[in-house]
Amino acid sequence: MTRGGHRPAWLLSLGLAAAGGLAAHGLAYRIAEPDAGHRSRLLEQTGHGYLDPTLLGSLCLALVLVGFAGRVLAGSRYLSAPPLWLFALAPPVGFVLQEHAERMLHDGAFSLSTAFEPMFLVGLLLQLPFALVALLAARALLAAARALARQLGQPPRFRLAPAACLSVPATDLIPAAPALVGARGQRAPPHSHQL
Repeated sequence: MTRGGHRPAWLLSLGLAAAGGLAAHGLAYRIAEPDAGHRSRLLEQTGHGYLDPTLLGSLCLALVLVGFAGRVLAGSRYLSAPPLWLFALAPPVGFVLQEHAERMLHDGAFSLSTAFEPMFLVGLLLQLPFALVALLAARALLAAARALARQLGQPPRFRLAPAACLSVPATDLIPAAPALVGARGQRAPPHSHQL
């Protein structure tokens, strides 16, 4: 498979993996702090004030749509599959890096205690089931894109029927059969010999 067939699968997979990771991240904060007011303050205190779920969700959706369209345009000959390691590693590693980077940017220092907070542990555990759902969704979307590419790749075949006015009688164009095969034709007039 050429590189062109891989790129759409990567975009689609990355968009779904990121969406799953962000959804697990948000759910972890909801579980750790059910009260909306306290959760809002907790998010602000931990450096999450910059997060705009609508913007991030839109970016993930854009990646998925571009990947899907690219996969359809790549054609049905490409057997692209989502990379398993992307779903197994990217969400948990991304979550750990995001949490520590947010705290470091907000507090100005790196803190190992972040890894022992209840929200952090819940968020880390939620990454795997969300990653599995994202993986299954990626496989389904890539299969659907391949099927659509196969359908679009087989346009209807049109055949032009000869017009009646263009037909020519066969006797005008086709010589007699013996002349075609090199056999003798009818007898020709005798040659006149001049003395």
